[in-house]
Amino acid sequence: MSERFLITGGQGFIGAWIARALIAENTPVMAFDRTPDNSILSQVLEPDELEALERSFGDVCDTAKVLKVCQDFAPTHIIHLAGLQVPTCRTDPLLGAKVNVIGTLNVFEAAKALGDQVEMVVYASSAAVVGKIDEYEGRVPDETYHVPRTHYGVFKTANEGNARVYYEDHGISSVGLRPFTVYGVGREVGVTSGPTQAIKAAVLRRDYTVIFKGPTSFVFCEDLALMFIRSARSSILGSQALNIRGQVDTVENFLQAIHEICPDSGSKLECEGGILPFAYDFDESGLEDLLGPNNVPRTSIHDGIERTVGLYKRLAHQGRLLMN
Repeated sequence: MSERFLITGGQGFIGAWIARALIAENTPVMAFDRTPDNSILSQVLEPDELEALERSFGDVCDTAKVLKVCQDFAPTHIIHLAGLQVPTCRTDPLLGAKVNVIGTLNVFEAAKALGDQVEMVVYASSAAVVGKIDEYEGRVPDETYHVPRTHYGVFKTANEGNARVYYEDHGISSVGLRPFTVYGVGREVGVTSGPTQAIKAAVLRRDYTVIFKGPTSFVFCEDLALMFIRSARSSILGSQALNIRGQVDTVENFLQAIHEICPDSGSKLECEGGILPFAYDFDESGLEDLLGPNNVPRTSIHDGIERTVGLYKRLAHQGRLLMN
């Protein structure tokens, strides 16, 4: 059977970049989301690419609906991204658990029902599964005990455990990826969206303040999209939850790089608040073992910002830039 990718949460930031990469190679792809919303997709995809994207709508918490979508589309690979971010999980942990945990269980149940047809499930875990910075010495390995400090991180930890059990009980292979501060066109929500909003502010000649500072792990959106796709195409048998190191640097240096790339913007870009309360210095050897050391994309912060600025400028020129 030829490849067919189903992306839950495909209208979101990472889903849009994954869809763009798959459409570029003419791989059939369907986005499954709660309700139609092209606001991010129209930033990332060209109109003809958006037209090529198959769509289906429903609640990821609806077990029967998720199963029917999978039966109808018959995916060979599932990339599960649908979920709620840290702020929503903090204010409404019951809803957060329903979407982030039950929704993930529904995806694995659907994969179980489809049997060998589904070759791999790749799902979005998060660096939020880790504990505080001072709880680790040196780079944080994939397999170590974590004490997450948010409901969101606890839910992602539960998903990693459930994924492992689905392999042990039903032979469903999976990979969970743990990004931290992902940036690029389309990143509109979440605590770590600030660096992307700073890039957009510079293009629009506006001031912006990122609400955290200090070191973090930056991951460029196009790199992360390729990591998901390449993980889905890997041939492992088992269940792995893997760190993504990205490029470790400070928010202050990130903002300075924006100024260097947009020297005439006149924008006042600042950061305030504390350092994010998560470890950020990750060992990425597990991902290198899975994909091969030369197959883990690593775009520098300078190049990632430069490409993001270029796309934002083109969108602004075309009257397609999402304003917020």
